[in-house]
Amino acid sequence: MKILWLAPIPLIDASDTHPAPWIITLANALTEQGNTLTIVNNNSNIKEDIFETQYQNIRLVYIKTPKLKLDFLTLYKLKVNIVKKYLESIVDDYDLLHIHGTEHQYEAMSEGLHIPKVVSIQGIMYEYVKYVPIKRYKQFLEWHLSAYYESKYIVKNHNYSCRTEWDSNYIKSKVSNPKIFMIWEMIREEFFIDNFSLEKKNILFVGGNNPLKGLKELLSAYNDSLQDLGLKLIILGKCSIKDIKVIILSQDLQNIDLQNIDCRGMQNAKGMIEAYKESYCLVHPTYIDNSPNSVCEAQISGLPVIATDVGGVSSLIDDGHTGLLIGLDSKDIEHAVKLLINDDILRNNISTNSREIARKRHNPSRILKETISTYETIIKEFN
Repeated sequence: MKILWLAPIPLIDASDTHPAPWIITLANALTEQGNTLTIVNNNSNIKEDIFETQYQNIRLVYIKTPKLKLDFLTLYKLKVNIVKKYLESIVDDYDLLHIHGTEHQYEAMSEGLHIPKVVSIQGIMYEYVKYVPIKRYKQFLEWHLSAYYESKYIVKNHNYSCRTEWDSNYIKSKVSNPKIFMIWEMIREEFFIDNFSLEKKNILFVGGNNPLKGLKELLSAYNDSLQDLGLKLIILGKCSIKDIKVIILSQDLQNIDLQNIDCRGMQNAKGMIEAYKESYCLVHPTYIDNSPNSVCEAQISGLPVIATDVGGVSSLIDDGHTGLLIGLDSKDIEHAVKLLINDDILRNNISTNSREIARKRHNPSRILKETISTYETIIKEFN
């Protein structure tokens, strides 16, 4: 098959800290089966109108679009039209278009293209914007505009790839008689090895300073009692000690010793696994999520997970069996961490169960087979 993707893939560089690694993981698997794959994305930082490169067996195409300010002032219409014009010039060369996510106006860019099409649900902007603080006005406005595009165009497509009960129910509530294919995302093979610490020294947070990931609540729990247990906090993602200080001051968290906070920034798979080896559990107190890869990767590695029961997270965690589901409150976080610390049998059972189930759920051979079968079904029905 000749497959065309619209996907949020940044310019490939040597840092290997790709913010959407499942894209490359699945892309490589598809091309290894002899399929031809082109991934198109827009980028405002390239010099050429169109920049093409080859990454392994994948053709990457970046379309130059306006800088963020102009992009927003034109309500994304200029960007949409630029990419749409390019897609119209190449669409006849492909058998199927796969759109990754409803957050990036890809559905508007591909409207009217005569090609079999499937849309993968990543996040759901209409739900996510409810939790963006108004004080982060730029993000607040941008996300609301993205949610507008999502709501307008989500009803115009028929084929959807979903992962959780939450996202599939959302599509059913918005789209008339959609065809839904349930396919989990492919996780990097590095995580299919046991990596976690039995020592009760560190807890891990993967979410940086993103206000939707619950760092404020975790720091509050850490301030109140978790630090007193001798636990240090490892933070992965875009977050600095300066960011931590801001939260400490705003929340009056006077007990936190900054020497116990280890901000490691963005990490590739190797860096994440190193953090797993030092951590007793992952805490993911998110405000909203569909099926966060940070949770899936930890489960596959056997690292016990504590996460808030929001969005699609309950499709990943069976409370008390493959993780702990909690409310978004610092006291809930404290209670769950202490429960794992004080109950070695529970902690070991969660590690064993989550590892077994997650490795079946994210089995790469099955995901590849289901993806190809989905493509073939959609192409056949279109013709």
